[in-house]
Parts: sequence; structure tokens; C-alpha cells
Amino acid sequence: MVLLVLFLLVVIRSVRCTQRALQRALAAYRRADYRAQLEEIEHFRIGKSEPAHYLFFRGMGCFELGRLIEAEKALRRSLAMERGRDQRNICRDQLGRVLMEQDRWDAAEALFRECISEIPRRGCSHRALAELLLRRGECDSEALEEAQAALIADRAAPVHRSDLGREDHKLNVSESLAVYAWALARNRGARAAVETTIIEALAIGPDAAKPVLSEIHFFAGQAYAAVDDAAESSRHFRCASDIDPDGNYGRLSRGMWARA
Repeated sequence: MVLLVLFLLVVIRSVRCTQRALQRALAAYRRADYRAQLEEIEHFRIGKSEPAHYLFFRGMGCFELGRLIEAEKALRRSLAMERGRDQRNICRDQLGRVLMEQDRWDAAEALFRECISEIPRRGCSHRALAELLLRRGECDSEALEEAQAALIADRAAPVHRSDLGREDHKLNVSESLAVYAWALARNRGARAAVETTIIEALAIGPDAAKPVLSEIHFFAGQAYAAVDDAAESSRHFRCASDIDPDGNYGRLSRGMWARA
């Protein structure tokens, strides 16, 4: 989930916590070790305090581990404490993803649309809304529009000069390409176009952050299912599960693979 990288860019500039703790938390996320991530973010606290950025990262870790009630509680507390527009927008987006996994579709959709209304140039909420519409199984044409909007926004986004900023940009574009492939397939796009888009998304390489690779393979599996290629669909769901067995998209992929 690229939201962690996005939020880190804000936290590094605005919060007095050690660079070493941030680096360790990000490293744990990249390797999909969410329990280690939760341990590392304890260094964000001062005494028994639970600042907003600590609660956000805790919510993200709990979300990936499937501890959705804890995740929702932490993210709602973080959202209530945050004052910066960017931080609140990212927190609201992540909360929507938690609600989506609880099948609270309308509430999640409302959060994603609020995020888009507030910062339309940010691709992640367009992408989340496209995913929600596709998973809910309705409004395929609107899902395609949102996926296109996400891809356009992410490709046009300024690239920060740091290694983290460059990585963030690549991950965002790859995620948007993958959900666009799924939306294209659901709207009866040409198989060749779907496959080309998936290949471009996976060009990010095997060393990218595992949660993002798992997500891309999950979207690819859905895209191949939509073009009635059960073998390729199952292969991608299996890859997603193998890459990140403890994470959200690994769990979703195992469910799809089992039903295939």
C-alpha cells in the first residue's frame, strides 16, 4: 500500500521522530513484516502518548494483518487529531479501505469521494474508488473512468528528488496501471491491451515493496478472470498470496484462488 510511502513524505518533514525509526518501519513494510512494523512504530511515541502519525501507522499495520476493528479505531482517532489537509486526506483514504474490507461499501465510497473532492489530483483515491466499484460488481464504466483518472494523476504527479520520492512515483503508477487493466477487462477491452497494461504494471520488478506487488498481482488475477482466462487468473492470485501471505491482498487472493 503506497499510502505508507506517501505519509512518510509528510511525516519526515513535520514530525520529530528519528530517521532511523522511520527507515526501520518502512523496511518492515517493504518486506511485508507487519508485526515488525507495529513494533517499530512504538518508537514514534513519547512516553504513553499516541500521536496522530503513530495511530495512522498502527491502523495500517492492523489493516494488513486483518485486525480491522483495531485498524478502524486507530485511523478514526488519527483522523480526529490531524489538522493538515494532506494528512487528513491520506488517513481518510486508508479508513475507506478498512471499511471496504468490512463490506461497508457505501461508507467507504463516501470517504473515497470526499478525498477526491478535496484533492482531485491525487491518484490513490481515484484508484481506491475504481477498486471498490469493480469489487462491488456495478458501475463498470465509472470504474474505468476512475481508473483512468488515477493513472493520469499518478503519471502527472511531480517526482520528488529523493530515492523515496522516486520509488513512491513508480509504485503509484504501477498500482494504477494494474487497476486500469482490471477495469479495461471488465469493460470488454481488447485482451492484448489488458495484457500489455499488466506487463507494464509488473515492470516495477520483483524487488518492489511486497504489499504493492501482491496488490498488482491481485488486480492482474481479476483482470484475467474478467477475460475468462482461469489459468492466468489463478497464477496471479497464487503469486499475490505467496508474495504477501499475511497482508490484505494475499488474503483476498487466497479466497479468489480457492474459488477458481
